[in-house]
Amino acid sequence: MKSHPQRQQIADEVHARPFQQLSSPLKVMHFAVMNGEYNAEDILQSISALFVACGAQPLGASANFSFQDVGQLSVRWEAHNEFYTLTFYYCGEQQNWQQSMPGLSQDWSDSILGELITGVQILVKPRDHNTEGEDPDQVPDDIFGRNQVIGSHVMRKAATVWTDFKAQGQFGLDRILLQDNHLHDYQCGRLIQRLCEIDTYRAIALLGLAPARFAMTQVTTLGAELSVITDHLSNLQAGEESDALSALMNMAAKIEEISAETGHRFSASDAYYAVVSMRISELEETRIEGLQTIEQFIDRRVDPAMRTCKAAAMRLDRISQRIARASNLLRSKIDLSTEKKVHDLLSSMNKRTRRQLTLQAKLETFSIIVVTYYLFDLADRTIRYLASGKTEEMATNGLVYSLPAVVLGVWWYVRRVTKEFKSED
Repeated sequence: MKSHPQRQQIADEVHARPFQQLSSPLKVMHFAVMNGEYNAEDILQSISALFVACGAQPLGASANFSFQDVGQLSVRWEAHNEFYTLTFYYCGEQQNWQQSMPGLSQDWSDSILGELITGVQILVKPRDHNTEGEDPDQVPDDIFGRNQVIGSHVMRKAATVWTDFKAQGQFGLDRILLQDNHLHDYQCGRLIQRLCEIDTYRAIALLGLAPARFAMTQVTTLGAELSVITDHLSNLQAGEESDALSALMNMAAKIEEISAETGHRFSASDAYYAVVSMRISELEETRIEGLQTIEQFIDRRVDPAMRTCKAAAMRLDRISQRIARASNLLRSKIDLSTEKKVHDLLSSMNKRTRRQLTLQAKLETFSIIVVTYYLFDLADRTIRYLASGKTEEMATNGLVYSLPAVVLGVWWYVRRVTKEFKSED
């Protein structure tokens, strides 16, 4: 039995990009970077150089994922289609909100290629069971300031999460405080990865908002122009149809251009937001009294933007259909006008043909007379040349008496020639 050529690849894909075993206390810095104008090879080289600078091993030539431990520092890199993520983990007792870690140089970010789109900083702290009389659900002081705090119990109350989704610090990272109530190592790794992905995919999904607003503005303008053209379709004068059709074609081209520019972005935003919704459901949130959950925050702040993207795509599709219907109506009007012109032309040609046949019928009698005259003259000259005397007189009398028969013969022949034309008439 032979193995399928992709069997090993399929088996490896199931175990690709695994969750890490992590535990508190822990500090995490997660960055999502758009590829921008850089290709995958250049980005891979810069990330590989960063791994080496941190004391890790260089990356392979075709790598798209790597996780390596270097003492208390761990580095994770994951490549995607249009962006990549870079995550640093530091295990140690001394944790703070400074956006730096032991083992990272001060200028480590200068060599990173691409454009930072979002990032998150997570502090994982164990629950202090020695503090009695304090509310374990109370928001920690002096972390989020006056910002609105979002929080909930997650993973069946194995942990508690607080955040404000506000970009702060040198790299503009969102702060997330994670309290470890009774997390296992793999649970902690899964939870941190889900929180990082929620922040990443939330930001990248919102990249479709600006194109959606631009498309909405263009669709509104083109919709007004289309309404004007549609209102005047029934009142177009002769010769104006081509101008109206040209205007419709220009509008259709503009809509197709906008669709080509925004279609991929809208589809990507929809897919990314689906990942956000899935990761939030995997948190298994339990509400903390007085605080919004992450799901409620995303539904209130991000979901309207996604609805805007969907509405923009639907409006583009609808105005494209309206332009197609208006174009079909105008083409039908042009076709009817063309058919009328052709009908008038054929009628004119038919009348001309009737006149020609009528004139031919009138000349038919004259033709009979002329042909009869020439036949009679030819016969008379022949008789005079071949006969004389009494024979000539008898032949001439016979010719005269046969004149009616000659006329009838000529008439029959002419009628036979013109019979086909008369039958068609």
